[in-house]
Amino acid sequence: MTLKQGARAMLREPLVHFLLAGAAIFAIWSNVPPDPGERRIVVSEAMVTRLVDRWMETYHRPPTQDEIDGMIRDDVKDQVYYREAQRLGLDRDDEVVIKRMRNKMESLAMSDAQAATPSDAELQALLDKDPAKYAPNPVYAFDQVYLGDDTPANRAAAKTALARLRAGADPRSIGKPIPLPMHFDGVSSADIADQLGDDFAGALLKLPEGQWTGPVTSGVGLHLVRIDKRVLPRKPTLDEVRQRVENDWRSARSKQAIDKAFNEMVNGYDVVIEKPR
Repeated sequence: MTLKQGARAMLREPLVHFLLAGAAIFAIWSNVPPDPGERRIVVSEAMVTRLVDRWMETYHRPPTQDEIDGMIRDDVKDQVYYREAQRLGLDRDDEVVIKRMRNKMESLAMSDAQAATPSDAELQALLDKDPAKYAPNPVYAFDQVYLGDDTPANRAAAKTALARLRAGADPRSIGKPIPLPMHFDGVSSADIADQLGDDFAGALLKLPEGQWTGPVTSGVGLHLVRIDKRVLPRKPTLDEVRQRVENDWRSARSKQAIDKAFNEMVNGYDVVIEKPR
């Protein structure tokens, strides 16, 4: 083996890769002048209090003095590692770090919205905008005939089956077996959605009462449906649904605050997007 071949073989060794990476990090580290401000770590009284509170939430007892000292040492270790990792640029292009920083910025942006208290007029306006959203679920009594999977052939066959049902044919003589009742009575739209899917439950709201219609698509295929009875809930009062409306109000305000803060920040950047060709 020549000297050149030996050098190439040595460069392929993992240990050599590790040593070279360490040398590169050391070179970067040694050339970066320390910032005196970044070299000062202060564990404040407030920080110690937070550490103790966190301990008590976890263990449901006060920590001993040794345990407090241990938490402080661990916090100092965190700070040292964090700052040195920053100096080495280890936080750059780290998706977890980037996502965490974004979450913190969004939390700051929406902190005012989270602490705000809406007026009754604001909540009532939100309730009036979509009262069905806050009302109890509609309740149905209906019959269904299962036609099979949602295929062009079954959709074509649905027309004949629907005509037979409207002419008075026995529903039990039409359709395919399925482990679901043919007749549902007194079931809420939420329960129907659990069994047949949201699309099926939503479609029932628009179907006429007292006649076979369809096909209606569910999570298992196609159905012909006859609504026997539909009980629609009354519009709820604000006091009945105050917490849900307030949650939605606060969520909307928080989103507005986040969008506003982002738009203000992004205006200060020159964003260049280079799509792959």
